[in-house]
Amino acid sequence: MKRFSFAPGVFCLLTAALLLVSAPAAAQVVTGEIQGTITDASGSPLPGVTVTVKNQDTGIGRTVITNASGAYNAKALRPGVYEVVASLEGLQTIRQENIQILTRQVKDINLQMQVESTTEVITVTAETPLIEVSRTSAANYVDEVAIDNLPINGRDFTTFATLTPTVLVDRSRGFLTMSGQRGIYTDLNVDGANNKSTFFGYGRGGEATENDGLIIAQDSVQEFKIVVNEFSPEFGRSGGGSINVVTKSGTNAFQGSVFAQYRDDAGAADLPSSPLDDFRGVDGSAPVDEFERLDWGLSLGGPIKQDKTHFFLAGDFVGRDEPFSRTISVETDWDGCGASGSLNCLSAYDAILLRAQNEPDFAALVDGFERRADGTAQGNFVRSVDNTILFGKIDQQFTDTQQASLRLNFTDYERTSGFLDEESLKVEETLSAIGSWTSIIGANAVNEFRFQYATDDLDRLSQRVGQPIEAQVRFLLPGVFASVGKFDFLPIFVEETQTQLRNDFSYLFGAHDMKFGVDYSDDDLKQLFAGSRDGRYDFFSVEDFLNNDAGRARIYFGNVQFPNYDEAQESLGIYAQDTWKTGDLTLNYGIRYEAEYNPDNLDHVFGDGRSIPDDTDNIGPRVGLAWSPNGTDVFRAGAGLFFGRTATLLFASQIQENGIFPNFGRITVSPGQTGFVPLGQQIPNQNPPAATVPSSSFVDPDWELAETVRVNVGYERTLSSDWTAKVDAIYAEGDNLQRNVDINRQIERYDEFGRPIYADARPGAAALGLEDTIINQILVRRSIGNSEYKALTFAVRKRYSNGFSLDAHYTWSEDEDDDSNERSATGVTITDITNPGYDWGLSDRNVENRFVVTAVYELPWEIKVSGVFEYRDGTPFSAQEQSVDVHNYPFGNGFFGDDALAVINGQLTQRNQFTNEDVTTVDLRFSKFFTFGENYQADFYLQAFNLFDENAFTVGGSQTDPTLSSGAVNPEFGIPNNLLTQQRQIEYGVRLSF
Repeated sequence: MKRFSFAPGVFCLLTAALLLVSAPAAAQVVTGEIQGTITDASGSPLPGVTVTVKNQDTGIGRTVITNASGAYNAKALRPGVYEVVASLEGLQTIRQENIQILTRQVKDINLQMQVESTTEVITVTAETPLIEVSRTSAANYVDEVAIDNLPINGRDFTTFATLTPTVLVDRSRGFLTMSGQRGIYTDLNVDGANNKSTFFGYGRGGEATENDGLIIAQDSVQEFKIVVNEFSPEFGRSGGGSINVVTKSGTNAFQGSVFAQYRDDAGAADLPSSPLDDFRGVDGSAPVDEFERLDWGLSLGGPIKQDKTHFFLAGDFVGRDEPFSRTISVETDWDGCGASGSLNCLSAYDAILLRAQNEPDFAALVDGFERRADGTAQGNFVRSVDNTILFGKIDQQFTDTQQASLRLNFTDYERTSGFLDEESLKVEETLSAIGSWTSIIGANAVNEFRFQYATDDLDRLSQRVGQPIEAQVRFLLPGVFASVGKFDFLPIFVEETQTQLRNDFSYLFGAHDMKFGVDYSDDDLKQLFAGSRDGRYDFFSVEDFLNNDAGRARIYFGNVQFPNYDEAQESLGIYAQDTWKTGDLTLNYGIRYEAEYNPDNLDHVFGDGRSIPDDTDNIGPRVGLAWSPNGTDVFRAGAGLFFGRTATLLFASQIQENGIFPNFGRITVSPGQTGFVPLGQQIPNQNPPAATVPSSSFVDPDWELAETVRVNVGYERTLSSDWTAKVDAIYAEGDNLQRNVDINRQIERYDEFGRPIYADARPGAAALGLEDTIINQILVRRSIGNSEYKALTFAVRKRYSNGFSLDAHYTWSEDEDDDSNERSATGVTITDITNPGYDWGLSDRNVENRFVVTAVYELPWEIKVSGVFEYRDGTPFSAQEQSVDVHNYPFGNGFFGDDALAVINGQLTQRNQFTNEDVTTVDLRFSKFFTFGENYQADFYLQAFNLFDENAFTVGGSQTDPTLSSGAVNPEFGIPNNLLTQQRQIEYGVRLSF
């Protein structure tokens, strides 16, 4: 493969130049600043004032001198509580204490000095400003008060991000989406280093976190910042926004904690019956009789040497058994069909048991299910999870100008499931080592250097491996989809290694704060991905299933040994920016360059597939401003161009399905065609018949990184000493988003409603220069997707004081696109190959109205109550005609399978025209504190999640089809059947701390 040598060379040259004048240094993405102006009694600026800024917990400090304008700036401050002391001969020394600095926060602390009248230091008791008058971006902070007190289900700190405006969970993959952008374009930094998997595109360890696992323990998180519109060029690869997390450090006092929290079936409501069950007159509820979860952990931090060396250690451990249910469905008009006595009127469950009478191996496919009166079968299952996190960190202050930090985070995650037709055995281990060094250079410069070495090893398995039937068996009957057997994409093995180097150099020049930086990452990936190696078989009638006469099968031919993908991707970011503060105005502007370097020299049947395009011409200008005419009101605005990073999962099929023997890829074949292997027979994956018609895949030579243009305007006002209010308007437009096209299909005609009907025959590969080549699917990844997002947010906030804090916000938004998939690896995601805009409509992420309130309130007798209330509109869904091959759409279409947008009352419906149920949840926590001696405290608490057991369901399956197979109106259209929310659960906990 290609290895790009210029990128690390540029990095090394720039870093070396900086290190000639400094020691190595920590990425400022996690640090903050205190700045301001020192004046005399008349208000005139005072140059030459010595200003000392010191962390009140660690004793680590910094001394700066005011310039000719009386201004000072203390940069690269780690989050914490600080004091500012100003002194000048002949004037009274003055101090302001308890200034809290959060992640990347800039606090303006202005002090006025009087003529010296006493040798004592005068302490100013003024409140720290509530708003950041110099911040140009729309941001939200989550501090230790919220982290320690709010009820958060599962102790996943990223859940806090969803309590902020425009941040939701992306339905397609479970990662966080911000500002209406795909979740893979949300930037996640932990301690200033990238915390995302290059292969999958979501957070490192994402296969664990998608399944209620943890990668970073809540007890090791000090606080974090959610920036939905960040216009500083130092941030890249984040079309939606960024989450910046800071882990805890030790202080000059020994502090520690031990906690445990527990929940079981005694505090869990029954799994609810769906509206569809109620409509059919069956009870779909299920009692919870096997449910247990135990979370426990401990932490310890303190000094190794006062004011110099500090440590922090934490361990977090989770064990849980959690119930869930699954259903094998029947066709919508099954009752009427069943009266005929035809074999084709058997339900899928009945058909499997009937076949098992002669072929006993099939009975295992429905283990755990029981038949219900309506012909469906329901199974109640349990998932078990074990999750271990170990964390360690050392901070060192060598001198007043040299600081260093090293931290390690290790996780071990394992999930097993009684439901075998999922990823019933999943194991993931991650390791992240981050080191940093911060250097203060003279009075005006700061250099920050950071490195990260991280690994992510993942096994996605099925416990059906080794059983007589491993294939996936699908029933595609009129009005119904039922699937049993192993997911055909399993097993998957991934080993990912990331090496990241970053350097940021800041220099104060008069009223200008200039900053330059380089960020280089090398990501090596080894993977086994051989989806459909055991086959996926589609049966179009029950009789066909009983006769083992599959209508078609998807089978993988190629290398099934680990690794069958072993490549690397490099990325480079270079930026320059300036923050100019003049009077009441702060202007931040600059430019960022992004480059992505991908593998080449590949074996491939097509010339276009012999390299994966680099993208090295991405230049993004950014500008943001903040204007505060009085220190009480702040007007903000900003605009910028952002580029995403390509998840390398999208490259795998180009290497594994190159069309060269034996790598023929996932092919769709019917009985009688070369390569078809009947269900139950061994598939010769690595030795396919030579006449097998291969499939192939490659990335379009014109591939471009995803682009997002974001614009934000906002206004924030201080209402009182503790209250603020703000309004923000956001517009984001996405271009060059990934879509998958099968270029080996042609549209035969359009029906009367304008829906494309594809021809059965494939034109072959002549258009790609292979005149005599017969080929199946040719999946091409193109950057032709688009999106548009508009949002308006109103928010009020009361900081924690007098035992009370509150955050409330309402967001109206509209999210539209032509393709909502984050990173579809195998499926076609375009309906009309000649008209990409055909699929334009509301995105799968769209939530029009959302209202969130969080609060912490301290009652007498050391009792605290806290809660989270959320209301949000339902997400959209499409009406679909589900008759198999009715329009012969490309197999595996990302939206509708072989289905088409439905016609209702003679009108063609639009994509995502209909809306699921809205969601309302209340989580509540009660805490009782006991104090022992001077330093010991016990906190006993009770948490209730979904307190009122308000459950929401989404529409899926045959309920998206407005017509029955007979052509009659479907009375079940739009009736929800898939549980979205978690039933009420009660949890008890205790924390001992000192």
